[in-house]
Amino acid sequence: MQEVAQKIRSDFEAGVIDQELLVELYKGYKDVGDTVQFVTKAREIFPNGNCGLASLYLKEKLGGEVVQGKYGKHNHTFLFVDGTVIDITADQFGGPKVYIGPLQFPWELA
Repeated sequence: MQEVAQKIRSDFEAGVIDQELLVELYKGYKDVGDTVQFVTKAREIFPNGNCGLASLYLKEKLGGEVVQGKYGKHNHTFLFVDGTVIDITADQFGGPKVYIGPLQFPWELA
């Protein structure tokens, strides 16, 4: 799981994840109006504002559940697989670039 999460993080940073797939995943998740524009902008500012998008892509690859929660005082979205947090965007709040581990502070479920 660690290797897959690291690879996905690198792919987001390099901008090589298929935009059409990201748009389709996000359309089924949340209405943001122009989803293409939203995803285009999100990809430009990764990891900031990408927790939902990255979590949806992680779910596509690893299964699990996209959950709403917090990272410290910040609202945050991450993947939860069999009691394990998988998060590739916590660094937007000063956390690690990739975290795979138990649900523990500063991660919380909403």
